[in-house]
Amino acid sequence: MAELKQVTVGEEKFFYSLSFDIDDFIGDGIWWLQIYDSNQNIIYDRPFTSSVVKIDTRKIKEIIKQEFLTYQGESL
Repeated sequence: MAELKQVTVGEEKFFYSLSFDIDDFIGDGIWWLQIYDSNQNIIYDRPFTSSVVKIDTRKIKEIIKQEFLTYQGESL
């Protein structure tokens, strides 16, 4: 497992890791984002960004807000 980094969004504690999946055909790749809850159970595992885009923790926090800290479009 990749090293987990802690991030706090609001008052909630999450962990995340990034892994890289290379595309042998074109030589490019994609970063995958894994998000874990406060007990380090994986709750999100999806493609994040291409290899040419700079990694931005603000975008990771935004994904956490949208996926886990909103209810019907309203912030909790």
